[in-house]
Amino acid sequence: MLKNIADILENERSRWFCWFPVLFGLGIGIYFSLPSEPSQWFTLAVVELLLVAAFAVRHYPFLLRIVGVMSIITAGFVDVQLQTLYLEKKLPPPASGDVYIRGQIMSHDTNYRGKPRIVLGNMEDLEGTVIQGKYRLTLLQKVSDIKVGKCVELVAEVAPVMKANLVGGYQPDRRLFYDGINGSGYVLSGVFEIDCPRELNWLVRNIDEWRGVITERISSQLPPKEAAIAAAIVTGNRELMTMQQIENYRDSGLAHFLSISGLHISMIAGLMFFAVRLLMACIPQLGLRYNSKKIAALSALAVSTIYLMISGGAVPTQRAYIMMFMVLTAVWFERQAISMRVLAWAAMIILFFSPQMLINISFQLSFAAVIALVAFYEKFGGRLESFLYGKHLNIVMRIGRGVCAYLLGIVIADLVASMATLPFAIYHFNRIALYTSITNLLSGPIIAFWIMPAILLTLLLLPLGMMSVPLWVAGKGIAVINEITTRVAEMPHSVAEICSFPLWGLLLIVGGGLWLCIWQTKWRNAGWIFILCGCLSLMFVRVPDIIAGDGGKAMARRNEWGKIQVFSGGNKWMKQNWLEKFASANAPQQDNLQAPDLKNIDFDEVIGVSIYGDEVYTVRDYIGRRPWNR
Repeated sequence: MLKNIADILENERSRWFCWFPVLFGLGIGIYFSLPSEPSQWFTLAVVELLLVAAFAVRHYPFLLRIVGVMSIITAGFVDVQLQTLYLEKKLPPPASGDVYIRGQIMSHDTNYRGKPRIVLGNMEDLEGTVIQGKYRLTLLQKVSDIKVGKCVELVAEVAPVMKANLVGGYQPDRRLFYDGINGSGYVLSGVFEIDCPRELNWLVRNIDEWRGVITERISSQLPPKEAAIAAAIVTGNRELMTMQQIENYRDSGLAHFLSISGLHISMIAGLMFFAVRLLMACIPQLGLRYNSKKIAALSALAVSTIYLMISGGAVPTQRAYIMMFMVLTAVWFERQAISMRVLAWAAMIILFFSPQMLINISFQLSFAAVIALVAFYEKFGGRLESFLYGKHLNIVMRIGRGVCAYLLGIVIADLVASMATLPFAIYHFNRIALYTSITNLLSGPIIAFWIMPAILLTLLLLPLGMMSVPLWVAGKGIAVINEITTRVAEMPHSVAEICSFPLWGLLLIVGGGLWLCIWQTKWRNAGWIFILCGCLSLMFVRVPDIIAGDGGKAMARRNEWGKIQVFSGGNKWMKQNWLEKFASANAPQQDNLQAPDLKNIDFDEVIGVSIYGDEVYTVRDYIGRRPWNR
């Protein structure tokens, strides 16, 4: 048995590296799953033990590989623990209550209600005492001039960031901890500009200023609805979008178009690549003297870099850029451009420098989609090329097959990516867009041949002040996409609500999917077993009889239809989170349910509770005591 496994692994030697980021991520996941912070001395002992074990079995290849696997897992664990220890010293609990603050704007965005929000750093109080960390503050009054790097003074109501509010639910404090944010609240006064004792990095300040200028130009030259989408896909700024637009794109299955990721980077880079090659082919003196493919790769990389900077550099954009950088580098060195190995390098780079990205929704969705697409391409790419470039085909037949392959490719790519991201969409968002294939089939050609070429021209002509015409062309295409998303979102049953997978079910699906996509021999099919078992975990989902949080002010209970119904009072965002988690956002409501009496529960200690009959589970039991939630 062991010999058979060893033989199979030897045949899969070329894929071993692809498991490196998976094992590294496993170590990160183990760290986050612990109920309390592990001792750094214990971690050091494990590292030393592995070094001794590696020396002891150095003459036994099979055992040495096992030690190597354990070492990679431990490396992921050590990486995230070191970053946590560093942040823990920098992020003490904030002073609660009304606080006078002088600080520097590090970033700005909007909250879920569309209100402007700033992140302040380099802070001090009225007496000049340094305030460590960063505060994320929502503005109650409209401020016209918010710029990164600007120093301001204000009065804010500050409190520690919100902790997890549901057993097995989202942990906002953990995400903000790794963003360096240790306080949140509301600005009670005006925001007054003051002189800065220190300046932010020149590039950071100017990139934000460029993004602001581009957004202003877009909003001044396009109608509001088109400008909102154009700003989202060019500068990553969604502040112009209405909630209705966001819901339409989400419910129609085109929300990925609003997140600058592989779709946008690949199209921008691809269009630039082929445009440069075409231009050089039209000028024989250039085409014959220089390598057009390498020059096109450099041009595409330059445009992608500029796009990364003005887009805000979100996680999907970083992942897409790293992959595009490696693909274009492979083109330069005449190597295979698209491979699982390139994707593994991209994942490893992101996880090494930002291990917390493992639990980031954007990271999970983007990598799940791309891994599935690359695996599908590896399996069926050769057949597609044979279909397109078969022998004895004239130019008309090739064009016809190319058009058919493109349209079929949109449907297949959407199906593959949708199936790969579906478990994460269920776990995090509890919603499924049922007509996503229709939306992508209708919008795919418009995005590829109309909007993105116009966006590329807009970026190229922007420094010359000649962006008006291509931006107008892009706006017309965006208007069509807006209409498509509106019509699809308004179709009956366009969205289905579903309860979240248990975490163990999601992990089974992820493990099975990786096994299926990374390996290439027949034993890869064993991944389907794990995927099936993970899907069946939905049968074990239990809806709590009672949920309570926010100091006992926010409450909900299960009604006679098995859905969650919330009571008045308490944090609205928290209660909406509960409804979505248990697929109850659109459930029929009753007004005659009696709120439970939970006066004996110490919410300061347990944070929140979920009650199943006589069983009481607390949020504190779920999240443990870690540096981000103490």
